[in-house]
Amino acid sequence: MADIQPFRAVRYNPDVAGDVSLHVCPPFDVITPQLQQDLYARSPYNIVRLELARRGLAADPYELAAETAQSWTDSGVLKHEEAPSIYVAEEDFEYRGKKMKRRGFIAAVRLEDYDQEVVLPHEGTRSEWVADRVKLMGAAQSNYSPLLVIYRDDLRSSVGNLVRAIAGGEPTMVFTPPDMPQLRLWRVSDPGTISVIQATLKESEIFIADGHHRYEAALRYRSGVRAEREVGHDESINFRMMLMVSFDEQGLITRGYHRLAEGTTDDEFASLIDSIEATCELEEWTPAADKSVAQQIEEFSIALGEREAGEVTFGLYAKEAGKFHIARMKSPPPAENALENSEYSQLHSYVIRPAFSAEREEQVINPYHDAGLIARQVASGAARMAFIMRPVPLREFISIVTRGWRLPAKATNFYPKPPAGAVIQQFGDRL
Repeated sequence: MADIQPFRAVRYNPDVAGDVSLHVCPPFDVITPQLQQDLYARSPYNIVRLELARRGLAADPYELAAETAQSWTDSGVLKHEEAPSIYVAEEDFEYRGKKMKRRGFIAAVRLEDYDQEVVLPHEGTRSEWVADRVKLMGAAQSNYSPLLVIYRDDLRSSVGNLVRAIAGGEPTMVFTPPDMPQLRLWRVSDPGTISVIQATLKESEIFIADGHHRYEAALRYRSGVRAEREVGHDESINFRMMLMVSFDEQGLITRGYHRLAEGTTDDEFASLIDSIEATCELEEWTPAADKSVAQQIEEFSIALGEREAGEVTFGLYAKEAGKFHIARMKSPPPAENALENSEYSQLHSYVIRPAFSAEREEQVINPYHDAGLIARQVASGAARMAFIMRPVPLREFISIVTRGWRLPAKATNFYPKPPAGAVIQQFGDRL
C-alpha cells in the first residue's frame, strides 16, 4: 500500500537568498565538472554545493555540505515551512522544437523494500553512486532532489484533474533558471485535498522513472539507522521526497541514454571493435556539415528512428574514423520478453560484455545523456567511442517494470529531471 504524506519542507527564503531561480540545479548524476563550475559561479547559494558533495573540494565533502546547509539555515537563506504540505509542480520545457508541459506533485512517500511490490524499479545501480548518496544523507540529514516516479491514476483521473485544478491558481513560487525548464510550485496544506490524493493512490504501484541510486541509498541509510536504534513509524527517514507524475501526463518524455568507452586500453578497445564487427552490420550515416558535433549527435539519435519489430540497432561515433555509423545486430539472440529484447540489454550482453569483465565494464563504459559532453570527451581522446542509443519506449518501460525486471543502470532517460533545491526534505522525529 502506497503511503503518501505531506511534509514540512525546507525552501529558499527569497527575502534573504534573492532570486531563487539562480539557486536550483539538476540532480547530482547529470552534473558535469564544467556545469558544476558554472553553477558555483551563478550564485553563492546554488544548491550544487549541497547536492554534489561527492565532487566537493574539501577533505570531507559531505561534512562541508552539512556545514554549508547549517550556515544557510542560521542566516535565513533556508527556512522551514510552518505546516506539512505537498507541492503541485508544473514544468514548462521544449522538446524537439515543441513546447511541452508536465504536471505532478511532490510528496513524501514511505520507503518500501522492493519485494513489497509497492515501489517498483526497472534499472540496476552502481554501488559507488549509492554509497555516495548514503554518505551525504548521513552527514547532511537531508534530501535535496526529489525522485521522479510514475503512478497510475483511477479511471476518472481524479488526482490528475485535482493537480490541474490547483495549477490554475497563483503559484507559491516560480523558478526560471537559464538552462532548465521553468518550474512553478503550489503549496497545498489543506487536509481534505491531501486526503483525496492519499485515498485515490493508496493501492497504486509507484514506478521509479529517475532516481534508483537515491532510492536505494535511502533504503540503505534507513537500515543502517535501524541497526543502531529503534526508528519511529513516522520518522522522516522512513520516507523519500518524490515528484509523482501520472502515466497519462502528456509531458512524460523518454530520451536515449548513451554510453562512452572511457579509459580503455588499446587491447580492450581492439576487443570491443572485434565484438562489434562480429555481431553487427555497419552502415555509415552522414551528418549535416554545418552543424556542431554535439548537434550532429542529437540529430543522429533522432535519425535512428523508431525501432522496427525484431530489430536491434544503436549508433556508433568515434574520433578515429571521424564518422557516424548505424550498427544493426546481424542475428539478435531470441528474446522471450521485453527485457531481453531491449537494445540496452542486447548491447551490454552481446557486444560489450565479451570485451570486458563485469567489474571492468562498470569502470570504462559510462552512461551520458549530454551530447556536448560526449562530443568533448571523444574529441579530447578521453573516450574512444560513443554508443548512441534510442530511448526505451514508454510501453516497453511499463512491460519491464510491471514484471519486476531490471535494465542495465542508466537505460532510461526521462526528461526533464526534477531540479534539486526547489523543495528540500530535512530529517527529523516527524515529517
